[in-house]
Amino acid sequence: MQQQLQEALSIMLTGMITVFVFLTLLLLAMGLLRRFVGTEEEHPASRSSTATRTAKASDTQRLAAITAAIHAYRREHE
Repeated sequence: MQQQLQEALSIMLTGMITVFVFLTLLLLAMGLLRRFVGTEEEHPASRSSTATRTAKASDTQRLAAITAAIHAYRREHE
């Protein structure tokens, strides 16, 4: 029983150390890739405000097109 417990703990420790080392290497590789690629990311606040402005402009244009289509339909079918 004692030997099985030691073997289980050994396997558990080996697995935990393996995962830790792999994740550490993965983080380092991602950091190196970020430096080599060199693209700058936008801040989330500026990205969302830009997306919001674009969506508002798109909604305004869509509303104008729908309104024009309704007026044209009503003129033709009076």
